Formats: sequence, structure tokens, C-alpha cells
Amino acid sequence: MISSMNMFDEIDTLRTDLPKLKSITDEFVKHEYNSYQIIALVIMTIGICVGVIFGNVFPACGSTSGLYSNTCLTTEFNFSLTIAIWMATFLICVFLYGMGTIISLLTEINKNLHKKTK
Repeated sequence: MISSMNMFDEIDTLRTDLPKLKSITDEFVKHEYNSYQIIALVIMTIGICVGVIFGNVFPACGSTSGLYSNTCLTTEFNFSLTIAIWMATFLICVFLYGMGTIISLLTEINKNLHKKTK
């Protein structure tokens, strides 16, 4: 005879508790950044500020004079320059942060190999 099992009883037996917030924060707090990762985070912060500053310092021309087409009547915030600086900064930071992650993983593997040989 086929035993009929209640779906909710099966869910209760297979269910596992979600990780607590304390264990999640402990995992992130114990993460140590190496110098490449710190440099990447600092460059990202500086790049965001530089993008906004350059967008204001080098404004885009909003409208030009009909008679003198080289003369700007109104200037606007230069979004294209800001986005270009942000994208360049993002790519540089992703590369540096990735290199730092690879170096930290290789260092961890090296430590584990040294523990096994001793």
C-alpha cells in the first residue's frame, strides 16, 4: 500500500533554518582586504568624485548662438564625460580588486599546503 505523506510534514523534515544575521555579519567582518583591494576601493571613491567634478568643470553646450555657432548660450552638466570617467574607473577597480582576490586565494592555498606538509 502506498503511504500518503503530508506535504507539510515532508517540508518540516527537509527544512533547514536560514542563517542568522549575526553569522552573516561575522563572515563579512572577518574578511581581510589586501593592498590591491584597498587601492581599488580608494580609486573607486576618488573616481566617483572626479567624475562629478569634471562633469561640472567641463560642461556641455546646451544651446548655441545662431550667429556665432561657436558660442554657447547655456551650459549643462556633462553627463557623457561623467559616465565615461565612472566606467573607466569601474573597469580599473574591477581589475585591481580581482587581482587582489586572486592573490588572497593563492595565499590561502599556500597556507593550507604548508599546514598539510608540517
